[in-house]
Amino acid sequence: MPEQTWPQNPATPVIEYRSGRWVFIGGLAMCVFFGLVALFPEVGSPSGSSKSKNLSPTAASFLFGALALGGLLIMVGSVPRTHRFVVDGRGLRWWAGRKSDLIEWEEVRAVRGQEPRPPVKGDPNSKAVRSALVFTPVDRHFATRHAALLKPPPTAGPEVELKLPNIATVRQLTQEIARVRPDLLH
Repeated sequence: MPEQTWPQNPATPVIEYRSGRWVFIGGLAMCVFFGLVALFPEVGSPSGSSKSKNLSPTAASFLFGALALGGLLIMVGSVPRTHRFVVDGRGLRWWAGRKSDLIEWEEVRAVRGQEPRPPVKGDPNSKAVRSALVFTPVDRHFATRHAALLKPPPTAGPEVELKLPNIATVRQLTQEIARVRPDLLH
């Protein structure tokens, strides 16, 4: 039976963010727009000088129906999820829907917040840095144990990043870690 990962104390602050919202909204707009065009293909009838005047309403309906179905698939694949984090004496707890994880403090040597920055201008090899919590784990199997939460980088280095959507979430988590375990921050 999996271990419970929700907070023991109900007074512990919960830090939340929602992911996938804009992709979901784009898929919804695509589904609605192309769905309406597929249902009513004769509304936008081509002018006499248009190259698409040879396209039958059935073919147009089929084409735009396929695009509406594509929008529906995008929506289903990117349903917005609420990610919740709790920092307590035991570790950093995370859950999103049915997935959950607990990073215990004994598993990490250090934690730091990473602020986003754009790539360096004029350097073709420079890449943008995303906001993240960066963990220095005790062992090399840390990213494997926490694969539901952490996406390991292509090069296995000594640090593992937990990518977050914005700097506000990183700052909130860093403040909570500083409150509970200030010895881990660097």
